[in-house]
Amino acid sequence: MDVGRETYIDTRTHCMDLGHDEKMVQSLDFSGTILDVSPAWLTLTGYVKDEVVGRHFMEFLDVESLLCVEKNFPQLKDFGYIDNVSLKIRCKDAAVITVTLNGTSKYSQKGTFERTFCEITPTQKAGC
Repeated sequence: MDVGRETYIDTRTHCMDLGHDEKMVQSLDFSGTILDVSPAWLTLTGYVKDEVVGRHFMEFLDVESLLCVEKNFPQLKDFGYIDNVSLKIRCKDAAVITVTLNGTSKYSQKGTFERTFCEITPTQKAGC
């Protein structure tokens, strides 16, 4: 694994706690499928865990955000981080919230991608 990348990833300060009740956190696999989300993620979007885990993250995005994710997700997987990505997430009640995503990737000892940890911060609570 690239030592510079590993050192930088270790200094990341955004929340990676999937059990957090106040911060929206999600973890994705290599393809973008949701592995887990925090209780705050569920509360803000109105979904229950069974409706989210195992589905692709792009299924929860507004159409405007799809190209942004297609551009930024490869960077998150390959370089280990992304910052300040603005997205719009569709809630269960069809409301849309604008958020900022900061993400970090986790790699195995051999440098193989394992999963992401992304903190999602609402920048506009429109209806959710």
